[in-house]
Amino acid sequence: MHKPIPSGGEVDLKRRQAVKALGLSALGGGLGFGASRAALPGPDVLVLGAGLAGLAAARQLAAAGALPLVLEARERPGGRTFTRFDLPDRAEFGAVEIGDSYARIHALAGVCGLEIAPMKGSRPTGLTLHVNGQTLAADDWPESPANPLAGTERQVLPNRLEAHYLASDIPLPRAADWDLPTMRSDDRSITAELRARGASEESLRLVNVAGNHNHSDAMSVLRWWRSALLFSQETGVGRLVAGTGALARCMAAELGSAVRYGSVVTAISSENGFAKVRLTNGAEFRAPRCICTLPLPALRKVRLKLPLDATLRRVISEAAYTQVTVALFDADPFWEEDGLATAMWTDSPLERLFPRTHAETGECIGFKAFVNGAGAAALDDLDEATFKDLALATFAKIRPSSAGRVRYLARHSWGADPFAGGAYAAWPPGQVAQWRAAVRRPAGPIHFAGEHTAAAPGLEGAIRSGEDAAEALLQAAAS
Repeated sequence: MHKPIPSGGEVDLKRRQAVKALGLSALGGGLGFGASRAALPGPDVLVLGAGLAGLAAARQLAAAGALPLVLEARERPGGRTFTRFDLPDRAEFGAVEIGDSYARIHALAGVCGLEIAPMKGSRPTGLTLHVNGQTLAADDWPESPANPLAGTERQVLPNRLEAHYLASDIPLPRAADWDLPTMRSDDRSITAELRARGASEESLRLVNVAGNHNHSDAMSVLRWWRSALLFSQETGVGRLVAGTGALARCMAAELGSAVRYGSVVTAISSENGFAKVRLTNGAEFRAPRCICTLPLPALRKVRLKLPLDATLRRVISEAAYTQVTVALFDADPFWEEDGLATAMWTDSPLERLFPRTHAETGECIGFKAFVNGAGAAALDDLDEATFKDLALATFAKIRPSSAGRVRYLARHSWGADPFAGGAYAAWPPGQVAQWRAAVRRPAGPIHFAGEHTAAAPGLEGAIRSGEDAAEALLQAAAS
């Protein structure tokens, strides 16, 4: 059984004073500070989005004695964490990796009684390649006719080409420096940096299959270098045994009725010092403060009447997110027949294919396809029947022994998800410092949080961004 959120009675006097300062005295009744809440009903803080950032913010506020109201468009908590609890491997459509340095995630998992175990099979030693129409074992790549590369590139596996060129001579002093103005001279596209370091056109083509990003022309290399430095500092990577979505469920359960699902925001405004939010059903809410964790592509669909500076308006209207489509398949063990590794890297429409393993037995039960960028966008244009036919035909082409032994289960497109617009922010070259600074600035009573504002990476970044926004709000109210 997980521990409950600390009550307002467990926080210090300074924090109580900060919370009291969030609104008018009539609001204090809900915080234990005087007049009845009935005099002016409503929450102390509106939190938009019940992803990990929003839940963390609401948790922090509730621990301080405030009354948050979380408005979530979906019918589930977790945002871009999305676990299929009904499948024997608890397959993840969204974020999954937990670094050993993720202190807040580890602490919250402990509070919720959730086990974090080392990731098994996520980085298998064996790899099957399918490139230029040919399937082969990774060991055969350097001498294969399917290998179009030349010189030193020929010895490098397709999935390692980006690291081959970019992982050395990283100009970032520290990972945390990646979005500082001092790095502007290095804020160029991944393509430009690869070409400057001698990458061939064919290797650039393969990079845009393997890379965890949209096309390398449109991506700042600073984000790649930051991730490389962070990954090199991790001593290990784990996953929540019960599924990443279990953490979101736990945090949402602690907040109880303070989380309202099916609440799609259509307008956010600042009026007379209050934040006002309108939903598609016509309902309106207002509070002295608001924390908005909506991803930027979702936020641009909302009517905003806020004191936004020109840069932030541009970021909201233009910022792209990485297009990712994930598909799940069950499979009978056809790999025992052809003798090739289950993990696959391909330049086919399914791109990368990772083995799914049963949570109890550890046996391979199927595959998860992970498709990025233009490949994801192309799949998103297909209806379910067409996608299924294409996927199964692709399997049969890559691994002929799989014909009739693979079954399509489901897919999720983060790019087509109206409440996400992509998997994570895709910062363009030349804009990192300016845009990152802009998304962190409050707009009147609205504070922002979420992956796009986070200083830390991944799931840890989402949690910390929410907690930081709540802390900044409390401190601002107390000043």
